[in-house]
This record gives sequence, structure tokens and C-alpha cells, in this order.
Amino acid sequence: MLCGFVYFSFATAKLHLPAVAQRYVIWVAEYGPHCNYGSNYGIWQHSSTGSVPGVNGNCDLDYAYIDYAGVINKKQPVTRKNPDELAAEVLNGQWGNGVDRQQRLTAAGYDYAVVQEKVNRLLNHKSVDQIACKVIRGSWGNGKERITRLKQAGYDPIQIQKRVNQLL
Repeated sequence: MLCGFVYFSFATAKLHLPAVAQRYVIWVAEYGPHCNYGSNYGIWQHSSTGSVPGVNGNCDLDYAYIDYAGVINKKQPVTRKNPDELAAEVLNGQWGNGVDRQQRLTAAGYDYAVVQEKVNRLLNHKSVDQIACKVIRGSWGNGKERITRLKQAGYDPIQIQKRVNQLL
């Protein structure tokens, strides 16, 4: 198992990191379909409720955008784009289509399935009003089930519930 340094903070403004931490890129824990942190980050922990075969209970799910093995082996780190950035590039036509897209993303070291899933979500994303109407009709379930399903689909459950309340 590769190990590294973590600088932990609840900061909501730009950090003034100690000298030792400035040599490393930040790890961000922000749960949901998008990371809104406004600066460079090397790891995004997007969930704390994942599952891993052979592990009992919830696990953190992370995306790493830096070749940490290379860093540990004293090679030059390679900054990676996050899936949201790549999905935007795909939609702008920068990665081709079909098998060509899959081959190019894979050759660049990205997980094609993760990127394509983000692209599909962006293409199929419905407005807050559309989702709120479906919630009112009962299509998204209730309580924690609804919250979980909305988050997994890339929607903000609080924003959706606020609109549901306005419509009712």
C-alpha cells in the first residue's frame, strides 16, 4: 500500500499552507457528483458510503488526479484532470467519439467508464423543475431513499426539496 501526506482542514477560504504542505497537492473531501473546490487538488473524495468487496461497512471513494506512485518513486508528478473536466472536454468534441474516444481516454490513463458516465449524466440532466415535478409524483421515493437517489443521479436534494415545497 502506498502512503503519503495529508493536510487536514475545514477551511472554506484559500489556504496559507505550511511550507511542507505546499509541495503537495490538496486532497478534497466533498461528497456529491461535482467537486466545487476552487483551487488545485490531487485527490477528490466524492463519497464516504462506497463499498469494496471484502470490506465490511462503508468505504471512502476517491479519484486521484496525480501519479502518486511516480511522486513516491521521485518521478515528476503528472497532474490529472477530474472526470467533470474531461466530460466537458468530451462534450466540446476534444476526445472524439465511440471507440476512438474510449481508446484515447484509456491511452491517456483515464477510466473511460467514469468519464462516459459523467458525460451521460450531463446529457440526461433534467432541470430542477422537471425533477421536482417527478418527486411530487412519487417517482424518486421518500426520505433517505429519495436523498440517496437524487445525489447518485447528480442532483442537489436540498435544492430539489426547496422547489418541491414552492410548487406545493
